[in-house]
Amino acid sequence: MRTIAQYDGSIRINTKLNTDGFNSGIKSMMGSLGGITKLLGIALSTASLIKFGKEAIGLASDLAEVDNVVNKAFGNMRSEMDALADSAIKNLGMSRLMAYQTGSTFMSMGKSMIANSEDAKNMALSLTKLTANMASFFNVSQDLASIALKSIYTGETETLKQYGVVMTEVNLKQFAQEQGIRKSYAAMTQSEKVMLRYQYVMNQLSYIGDDFIDTQDSWANQTRILSEQWKELLTILGSGLITVLTPFNTGLNMIVSALINVGNTISNILSSVFGIQMQQMSATTAAAEDVAGGYADAADSISVNLFIIESITSLLFVRNS
Repeated sequence: MRTIAQYDGSIRINTKLNTDGFNSGIKSMMGSLGGITKLLGIALSTASLIKFGKEAIGLASDLAEVDNVVNKAFGNMRSEMDALADSAIKNLGMSRLMAYQTGSTFMSMGKSMIANSEDAKNMALSLTKLTANMASFFNVSQDLASIALKSIYTGETETLKQYGVVMTEVNLKQFAQEQGIRKSYAAMTQSEKVMLRYQYVMNQLSYIGDDFIDTQDSWANQTRILSEQWKELLTILGSGLITVLTPFNTGLNMIVSALINVGNTISNILSSVFGIQMQQMSATTAAAEDVAGGYADAADSISVNLFIIESITSLLFVRNS
């Protein structure tokens, strides 16, 4: 007969954990993270707006500056340059700003070296187009293509060699003979040598044709068009921002100028009363003048200030909410 074991008592263990504190902590942490995320979102969006505004104003300012260069370079012959710039994105994958910069640089170099202004203008326009088509054909930046083509004016040969153009004096002499030019290269004027180099390079690179238009649907060229159209949009918006902020800059300049006058007055009074040469004051005045000039040149800084004010206001709103 088996004996059944007897127990003196029993112990009941409660395995249920009290998670109220833990859950409360998680909720608090998630609430804090939500607030931080909201603040980061505002900060990031503000930073993006600041970057956008600075880039837009910078491009618009550059275009306004280069417009004056085009006027000086082309004078009353700028209508064709304007027409080229108007269609540059579509036909060349080149922004209006880049077209103006490239064309006016070639024109400025040509005016100082070529006897006939009409020839200088035609060369500048043709080389601006060739710059874009070279960039498309050889898959290089338009800046690099432009640098290489400047060799036509300077006579430097190395930059063109990477594009298969060997513009040595021997080759130029041979090309001149093939073109029926009887005058020896040594006897040519500077203008004639530049024209000969131009004809030689155009001949050597004629096989490129209108490469940008021919390959316009390629990924590279569509990306280039998109990039340049974005810059065009930024330029338009930047022009509007400059128009709005310029009076604000003018007001700031007036305030800083008034402060400079006050500083000079204080310096004169102290010098006359105490007989002290206020050298430090003159240094401060010079610094204030630099600030005034900086405000005149930096419309983008004003936009940054406005965006920062907007950001602070937004942060306060989030905190209070």
